[in-house]
Amino acid sequence: MKAPAKVIPVFVFAVVCSAFVSDELHAVSVRQIPGQHSGEDLTFIREARLPAEKSTSSYHKPTGNEAGPFIYQTSQGIIFQVTTEGLSSIRIGQRELASGGWSVFNAENWFKDSGSGIVKTEPVANKSLEVLAANRVRVRHAAGDVVCVADYTFDGEDVTISSRIENNHSSEPINVVGFSGLAFHFDCPPVGLMQVQHISYFQAHGLELCHPSFWSKIGGSYATDDSIGVGVSPWKIGWTRSSILWDYSSWAADQREKSPDRRLIYFVGTPVSARGAATVDLRLRVSRDRNWKHLLEIYREHFRATFGSARYQADYRWIASDYMNHSQQAVSPTNPYGFHGGHRRIDLGEGIESFCRTLIPRLKSAGGQGVILWGQGGDDPRGAMYRPDFDVLPPEVERNWPLLAQRFREAGLKLGVTTRPADLAVRRNWRSDEVIHINADDPEHREMLWQRFQNMIDKGCTIFYLDSFGADLEHVKLMRDLRKRMGPKILTFAEHQCDAMLPFSGGYSETTFSAKGKNGPQYRVWSGMNNWEIYQWLVPGAQLIARLYQIEGDIPPNFEVVDRFYYRNRITPLVPVSDFRRLEKIEQIQQQFLSDEGKWN
Repeated sequence: MKAPAKVIPVFVFAVVCSAFVSDELHAVSVRQIPGQHSGEDLTFIREARLPAEKSTSSYHKPTGNEAGPFIYQTSQGIIFQVTTEGLSSIRIGQRELASGGWSVFNAENWFKDSGSGIVKTEPVANKSLEVLAANRVRVRHAAGDVVCVADYTFDGEDVTISSRIENNHSSEPINVVGFSGLAFHFDCPPVGLMQVQHISYFQAHGLELCHPSFWSKIGGSYATDDSIGVGVSPWKIGWTRSSILWDYSSWAADQREKSPDRRLIYFVGTPVSARGAATVDLRLRVSRDRNWKHLLEIYREHFRATFGSARYQADYRWIASDYMNHSQQAVSPTNPYGFHGGHRRIDLGEGIESFCRTLIPRLKSAGGQGVILWGQGGDDPRGAMYRPDFDVLPPEVERNWPLLAQRFREAGLKLGVTTRPADLAVRRNWRSDEVIHINADDPEHREMLWQRFQNMIDKGCTIFYLDSFGADLEHVKLMRDLRKRMGPKILTFAEHQCDAMLPFSGGYSETTFSAKGKNGPQYRVWSGMNNWEIYQWLVPGAQLIARLYQIEGDIPPNFEVVDRFYYRNRITPLVPVSDFRRLEKIEQIQQQFLSDEGKWN
């Protein structure tokens, strides 16, 4: 039964919009949409920027026991309506962009091993609406074991929804909260940075899929059609996992991407203890300006307040790479650690000399900054390549290492190695190891990990490749601690990336050239060029290094060389010693983009 609403007289507020007032319509322009997909093909839409006027709000006098709607209209004619159902409508003129409501639910059943699902969040037994100010309205839902009080605060094109969830269950928590109910009706299948996945995927993998993660690399979201744009961002949730989904209106195979309708769902891994409470915020922007940067601006504000700016001093000059370990099949009495031959036999004195003769002159003459070694400890018979105990070197390598470090130091070059920061190697049986994850919240684990890095820094290393690392909240926690200890001059490059990693570490990617790409011959950076564009916008000064790993088909004679492609997209080339033929052109290309100190011109 619905509680009677307070009878409030009709009133209208005039609110000054904070948008810049323009006397003329900005010219229509063409833009690229980053983050739409992982390929290199581009999608274009048109945008128009309109002059700002004033925003208004009103509250309609209720009739009977039902509270009247609160209406807020932006300077661009976008109308938000809040009822006792929550945010229930968004209109542009006569068109309804979104309809439904907005309410909390217990989302534990969406995610593997996330809770009992005992705490009930339905049915809604009591709903009310209270106007707090000209731009602020409060909706209260009492449902099952919970009470959710949601404050809607409007500011120009934005609405912030701040929901305080009270869990009145006597013994059970809610480990994951969800919000849903608002369905968007775009005028065509929407495009943008829109995550969607079936519930069964989350039920198989758990909360680890939520941002920051390998699946949810960017925490904000935006969607556009031919006339309107929507930006969505977590808001003031701190280092808490979250996910914004644009669920299909139908999962029928012939309807999914083809439908213009999407259902907005928001998950946050904020536990609400039994007889406790928690507040979860979300920010929404609806705008006629469909530029992705404008729509994601609310996310960038949240991101920078949460994760901050780049804590390292990037050097964008090219880096050499070399791969030392061969395999167990290469192990013999004369090669006890399974190294590749020639200059890669760093367990031998002549191998060290050959390594320096092979790399140092070429690095110096072509403007490189240094080298990263993969498999510096050889091929371990216990497996777990690349090893988490990366600072443990064979005795012969340990004995030869000071000479290697000295030669690179005297040449003014950097020396780097491969690491595996997220894991520990433990014995599986007498002959082989397995890996388990480090506990990022355990200070003793963090100290143990730091000592491994400190050992290699003491050995002269100033660059580190971070294997099997980067796209997980636990990895971000570890890297935050490592960066604080390392300072800004040590460079690190994580194999996997999410946006939250980039303030603390650079990234690494591999690249495929495909002669038969979607748009003809093309390079495909595995980390995603669209993601990289957003990462740089979120974290100025971030760095990505990339290696040309696969060539599928023949590169046309006059096609752009990969190093120009890299520098044009602000990516540092990682050049294997086996591909040093590229050095004939790389210095000339590098000078067009970088200063001698390795900064962008």
